[in-house]
Amino acid sequence: MSEKGKNKKLKIALVLAATICVGAGLVGMVKTMGFGNGSASYLKLNSFKPGTTLNYEVFSNGEIVEKGNKQVDQTGSLKLDASPYTKPGSTGPLTYNLNIDPSTKTDASDRMNLLMKLDRDTGNIEYSGSGVSEFSKILISNGTSSLESKADWAGAFAGDNDNLFNGLDDDKKDLLKLAFQGYNLQNDGNPNEGAVVEVFFGSGSVDNASDVQARYTKALAMMTEQLSAVMMQQAEIIGAFFDAKMQLETQRKLQELMARAHKDYHPSEQICRFGTFVKSLAHTERAFELDMRALNVALLNSTLSVQDDSSAEGPKEEVLNRITQFRTKFCNPRDNNDSLDVLCAGLTAATPVQRERFNKDVDYFRTIDSKLTLDANFADATLTNEEEEIFALAQNLYLPNTFDELETNDVTENPLSHYNSRKHAAVMAAAQNSFVNIVGMKTSAPPGQASVAPGAWPPNIVPPPPNALAEDAGWTYMKAFIRELGGPVVIPDAEIHQYLGERPSYYAQMEVLTKKIFESPNFYTNLYDKPANVDRIGAAIDAIGLMNMRDRFDSSLRREMLTALLVEDALQSHVERVTIRIFKDVQKDQPRVK
Repeated sequence: MSEKGKNKKLKIALVLAATICVGAGLVGMVKTMGFGNGSASYLKLNSFKPGTTLNYEVFSNGEIVEKGNKQVDQTGSLKLDASPYTKPGSTGPLTYNLNIDPSTKTDASDRMNLLMKLDRDTGNIEYSGSGVSEFSKILISNGTSSLESKADWAGAFAGDNDNLFNGLDDDKKDLLKLAFQGYNLQNDGNPNEGAVVEVFFGSGSVDNASDVQARYTKALAMMTEQLSAVMMQQAEIIGAFFDAKMQLETQRKLQELMARAHKDYHPSEQICRFGTFVKSLAHTERAFELDMRALNVALLNSTLSVQDDSSAEGPKEEVLNRITQFRTKFCNPRDNNDSLDVLCAGLTAATPVQRERFNKDVDYFRTIDSKLTLDANFADATLTNEEEEIFALAQNLYLPNTFDELETNDVTENPLSHYNSRKHAAVMAAAQNSFVNIVGMKTSAPPGQASVAPGAWPPNIVPPPPNALAEDAGWTYMKAFIRELGGPVVIPDAEIHQYLGERPSYYAQMEVLTKKIFESPNFYTNLYDKPANVDRIGAAIDAIGLMNMRDRFDSSLRREMLTALLVEDALQSHVERVTIRIFKDVQKDQPRVK
């Protein structure tokens, strides 16, 4: 083996000393490596055997700008000047192709090839070569820190200084060395340690602009990249903030709607009171309409002397029946200057209950007007004292005298008298209609439907349905409400029953709904409630007001009818006179037969 091959296998070193000086037109990626101002760029071989030949080619931007060959001098050194190609303003790649031949031409395979490439725009240095032992270690160092690499199976190697610079401190990048297996980096300058190739790209000027570019350009590029990444991350964070904002606003809106629903749909005690009170109102109204029809039929039968009625036998029997009723039930012995004691002998020592009925057949106030509820039900077969008193009062008001019993001849001989009697009956029926309506509204409420007890449900229904409030619930709660009107003193139930009645009538229930309920202080304090509940209470009051207006409207229709009857009765005599005069004038104008 040649001498070069022996040196290559035993101790061959390549030392790379690189300073990236950024001048005008160059883009530096690392800081200037302090070789001093004005230092020249060169390529130098040290410790080679004298006579070793260096064949080289210099490429600038892909074009050969210099080529030649030189031999190592007697001191073992050889130097190539590179300053013309590294001046400020130089751009593009600068490549050195080096072929090192030993002084003895024994084997062409002992040649060592080395390619050095400087990117004058970025400052990066790439190196590659061949001719070292297979898998030999390659050590890259800056004098204090080292990185280890290996040649491949063919003895080739390659690398650059970019990764190396990133791993070293800025103040330790002045000298970079490339050493091979067996080379002592601490003694790489010793000529006795074997051949050394030293490549040095120094600063060709004292311009600090390239220094600034070398120090900050790559850092700014990296900063730009980092800021771009951070900005993307910030955009994601801002988007997350927007998502969180929308989520929180949606949750807040749902909570607001939930709170509003709880507020608007939470019923108050006052609106429940209205709803409970009207529970029995419709049922009671249907009952009073039935009582009104029954009373009207009974009075009309008495007027028309229907068969089996008390007036069917004529005025004689009717008067006797009324006198008997008066003597036993309504006669007050103290009337007529205490002269009725003979007629009313049975009532001279009357009990309080009997005295309570005195003159009720003529006293409208005590019989009807003073009571909210009458113990009367004209639709059943049971006769109560108040029903008897009401009927006696109606007969005295609208039927003081009954018609005589009519014979068949009377109708045929004088039919006008019959029609006059029916006219009188019609007028009396229209007049007594108001009386019938007032009595009907004050008749007792009928028994409501029975509530279903929970025990009546099948045992497999868990939980059982609650008790349904029947028609009686309305006036039952009304009585409980009246109890509260006494203030600190609770009104006794007996007094409440006497005031409203055992089963309050339609008139009594409307009295509570349209008047008494507003006399309670709790009604006004309950108005301090949610706006929705206050609106509901207002709607309930309007509804009750409409019912009351409907009753008043029916009353106005009856008043209108009575007024029309009064007017017609007042004009009756005038109508008869006018009719007679018209008849006479018509008779005068008729032609007479001679």
